[in-house]
Amino acid sequence: MDDSSSSLTMTPVDPVPNAGISEILGLLEFLDDRAGKIKIYTLARELNMEFGNLLLVVKAAEVLDFVYTPGTDVMLKTLGKKMIEIDMNSKKRILLNQLKKLSLFRFIREKLSVEENKRMEKGAFLEVLSEVLPKERPEQVFETIVNWGRYGEFLGYSQDDNYVYLDQA
Repeated sequence: MDDSSSSLTMTPVDPVPNAGISEILGLLEFLDDRAGKIKIYTLARELNMEFGNLLLVVKAAEVLDFVYTPGTDVMLKTLGKKMIEIDMNSKKRILLNQLKKLSLFRFIREKLSVEENKRMEKGAFLEVLSEVLPKERPEQVFETIVNWGRYGEFLGYSQDDNYVYLDQA
């Protein structure tokens, strides 16, 4: 292993919860309709959602700094409220800014930026994810990264060519 690749993995990388952006935005809308605050148990009941899946969506919204969870409450933060009130391009810009703060996305940017054409074949990308997040399921992490990354125009994924690339826009 050369020095450039070993320095990339020295900084700890935190996984992201497996939840889609549409689920996160739906949660924000739901919270806004309930004055921005609800008990998590009430939320699970009202959404008729499996509790474990709901926790992933709530944690994802928290990681992105859209909600906070004091005790058993889920509360909408100012940024979360803003996300549901603005146009699509503004939502993408906010999400991009939030992704740039996450260690996993900083790692991905660093890793892809040194690759030829700033892209990597999916299999190689999954191997990198396995190395940096050995306790996570790489396919699941990949799906979440692509979902969040595409929405925020951080990265793209070409299914035809089977590679992940940094969004150059």
